[in-house]
Amino acid sequence: FPSAHPSFHEIVRIVSPMKRREYSIASSQKVTPNSVSLLVVTVDWVDPKGRDRFGQATRYLNGLHLGAPVTVSVKPSVMKLPQKSTAPLIMAGLGTGLAPFRAFVQERAWQKQQGIPIGSVLLYMGSRHQREEYLYGEEWEAYQDAGIITLLGRAFSRDQKQKIYIQDRMRETLADIRKAYLHEEGAFYLCGSTWPVPDVTNVLEEAIEVDAKAAGKKVDPRKEIDRLKDELRYVLEVY
Repeated sequence: FPSAHPSFHEIVRIVSPMKRREYSIASSQKVTPNSVSLLVVTVDWVDPKGRDRFGQATRYLNGLHLGAPVTVSVKPSVMKLPQKSTAPLIMAGLGTGLAPFRAFVQERAWQKQQGIPIGSVLLYMGSRHQREEYLYGEEWEAYQDAGIITLLGRAFSRDQKQKIYIQDRMRETLADIRKAYLHEEGAFYLCGSTWPVPDVTNVLEEAIEVDAKAAGKKVDPRKEIDRLKDELRYVLEVY
């Protein structure tokens, strides 16, 4: 509205203060006790009018010089490892949603170094292009070579004509999920955007249904997912 000329004080009253930006810690305290790592992807794009646009938090962080002080606070996360080190981990990370899983894998690697037995680790990751968004790619491959990561399911949706998503990679390895999740009492974690939650949950329900049928049982997959939620074996951190 070109005729509107609010004063500065009126604008300040109308506009809400910026909310703090929360990032998942991407490192294990056992491995780096005096520092934390964050997985941050700089947000920038061009709008329909050709103007450059930027994410406020990522542009601020990107502009900091080495050693610059920043104000932070730490809050508890819903992402917690199972109490048993032998409980398998099934993790699905979308984009920067891989952050807590790097911490998980580091912790499992540290446990193995200490001679503590560890369960299988299934990591599914999803992004658009491998060339631009293979976040921690070399690390994951090194952990796989070292026997920490048991299965690495990579879904780069735009790298081929047919779009491949994280739920597709999970469905391709349904037998592995059944074994780790249902037979070995593993825990499932999803971190990232909200949009794949229904599709990923459908794959888990399918695994439950197939497993029950193979055992000659009848179960309600949705009720089973609710039970797994209560047992902290189905954990979501989505935004």
